[in-house]
Amino acid sequence: MLETSFGLIFFLKKPKPELAGGMRYVYCRVTVNGIPKDISTKRIWHPSKWSVSAGRATGNKEDTKTLNAYLDTLTSKIYEAKRSLIEANKEITSEAIKNLLLGRTEGGKTILPIFREHNDQIAALIGADFAPGTLERYETCMKHTRDFIKWKYQADDFEIRKLDYEFISQYEYGHEIDDWSALFLTETQEHFQSLEIKVGKSIAAIDRAALELKGRKRFLQFQDRGQALFYGMGVSAPYSIAGIVISVLFYVLIRHGQQYVERQRILDEYQNAPAYRQIMEQGKIVEYDKMLYLQLTPLPKKGKVQIGEHYVYDSHGKRVLVPLGAE
Repeated sequence: MLETSFGLIFFLKKPKPELAGGMRYVYCRVTVNGIPKDISTKRIWHPSKWSVSAGRATGNKEDTKTLNAYLDTLTSKIYEAKRSLIEANKEITSEAIKNLLLGRTEGGKTILPIFREHNDQIAALIGADFAPGTLERYETCMKHTRDFIKWKYQADDFEIRKLDYEFISQYEYGHEIDDWSALFLTETQEHFQSLEIKVGKSIAAIDRAALELKGRKRFLQFQDRGQALFYGMGVSAPYSIAGIVISVLFYVLIRHGQQYVERQRILDEYQNAPAYRQIMEQGKIVEYDKMLYLQLTPLPKKGKVQIGEHYVYDSHGKRVLVPLGAE
């Protein structure tokens, strides 16, 4: 089904909180029949080097050429998505184009509906098998999961088949964070361990599925053992997947809930925290005379200023200045 109007633009979006040096996120907006959908390009750029009318970066430097080439590639992919909808005789909408661009397919099982079904089952058993606080924690976990998916993938949901180590590890140490909160994230060695433990425990979900099948007796004949195995996997897989997903996400929330609250408290109480990000990432900690110090180097007379590594001594004011970015 052809559309009556179609628009495609790239623009800069001002973030909250603001990025260092006034940088902004580069977004793509697809509009079909007056309905827009914004898509993050996962790139940042400065407004002083951006043409609003052209929707492209300005200048002749290599970083400008790289960004513009990337935007041209995205443009081609968007028109390819539009053409594939036409060839499939499907309705052309901004949402459909966005889904194709982000690799979402129709009919795939997603996390949030499974989460919702699980929480509804818990709610029905409040007072019998579960306490009200249990449901409240599961609802909080679902909210954090929804917010994480929106932050990380600019999406409303996430397909189960795409659940991987990257999703789990970033959820574990970064759900509901922005670019600045990431400077507080530490520890990486336990990522796989926590996932392996929870997946192992979730095998019990298959046993629970078998119990639910009791009473549904019917005789089946299979050609061989392989066919019987795949039938059994098909029956129990939805239960085991739901158990794995929910148990992992809930475990992550409980394990790191207090750490997350503490990170948020720091960001809320110390407004300068975002500006210190690169100091914490780049600065070197040294021990001198039984004391710990942040070691920086003098600002070079020529060459690129490395934020978080260089300093300037203001002899007039008798102070040390550390560059944090341009206004």
